[in-house]
Amino acid sequence: MKYEFKKLFSSKLMWLVLILTFGYMAFLPLREVWGDAANNRETNKAYEAALADAVQNGLTINDLTDMQGEIFKNGLGEHAQSYSGRYSEYAVGDLYAISKTIDLMSYVQTRFEQDRRELVKGMLYQNNTEKQKADPDTYLIAANEKAIELYNRRVDLKLESTGISPDIRYSIFNYSMWEYVMIALCVLMTVRLFSCEYSTGAYRTVNTSKKTVQSLFFKKYIAVVSVAVGVLTVQAIFELVMGACVFGLKNLSLPIQQIQMYEYCPYAMSIAQFYLFKFLLKVLAYVTIISLCTFVTALVKRPLVSNIILLPISAGGLLANMVLFIKLDNSEKASTAVLAAYDRLRIFLPQSLLNFKEYIKKFDCFSLFGHPVSRLSASIFISLAVSLLCVIFGYKISGRTRRSA
Repeated sequence: MKYEFKKLFSSKLMWLVLILTFGYMAFLPLREVWGDAANNRETNKAYEAALADAVQNGLTINDLTDMQGEIFKNGLGEHAQSYSGRYSEYAVGDLYAISKTIDLMSYVQTRFEQDRRELVKGMLYQNNTEKQKADPDTYLIAANEKAIELYNRRVDLKLESTGISPDIRYSIFNYSMWEYVMIALCVLMTVRLFSCEYSTGAYRTVNTSKKTVQSLFFKKYIAVVSVAVGVLTVQAIFELVMGACVFGLKNLSLPIQQIQMYEYCPYAMSIAQFYLFKFLLKVLAYVTIISLCTFVTALVKRPLVSNIILLPISAGGLLANMVLFIKLDNSEKASTAVLAAYDRLRIFLPQSLLNFKEYIKKFDCFSLFGHPVSRLSASIFISLAVSLLCVIFGYKISGRTRRSA
């Protein structure tokens, strides 16, 4: 294994790509938050102070609304210079902190349960209406019944902060331009390690026994996967550290539904489990790309041709997914064709797993022979199957070629 790592990074190009990967990993988040980092920390500090004051003193939403009225009266306009902030230095900061506290109290105490109750009532009504038809849609009924079962679970929300700006936190570190750099790293590493013996002609003299071929093939594969997992681990730790230091990310044991953008997530998972699953799915996505590269490189053998084939295919899958995602995200009324294409891509493309939140923001399934199947489960299964098949066929092709040599 040590020899495989040495061979992998004996090229200056590989070191350059690895440095660019880590550099871009740090550059993108820092560029987004550097100017507002201090302001974000102060904003989060004021919000936590207002929330703690409300909880400790038993303040209600009406009390906080009255406080807002007092700030508008005494902290803005001609009185702004003499205003002494309660939670922050300025009146605007206090207004924001109180507004966020009111929003969280409303969400935890009333809105979350009401919204879920209305959602379940709508599904029950839809099922009752469908069952009265002469030819009812059995898939729709089954999907609604499964969703009702998931949404009827109790979710224990609390009046505790999980930080600010969760949407910004997610977009900075996930499904960004950095993913293209990471894809390029995976492709270049795999092609280099699996084609270097063919490019130099060493395959004629390197071990040709079946046992040695098997050992060498999997050592190369594990070496590439290990580097990719190492880079992803660093990126995941960096995301958590930046989230905690800049945006006040905390209380990871709370349900993911504590973050309002995941209000309609039907799954029982904590925030910590969300980050863990997100990391594991990223690993699966890149392992699938590496496995595909292994198969193509074993088949083509030439490094230049392999790179020309694999870089556009691997990056193109992510690009197609991102284009449709942005189109849907920026359009209030997306066409049925665009939505259907995007949903199909999220089943078959491993790159879709890089955007984990889109699978769990709501109950997401599709019809398979009339039965509701989780889109996330199908995507995981297909990615695992593709990885396994690519590795098996790559090994078979590589081993047959070496023995014949």
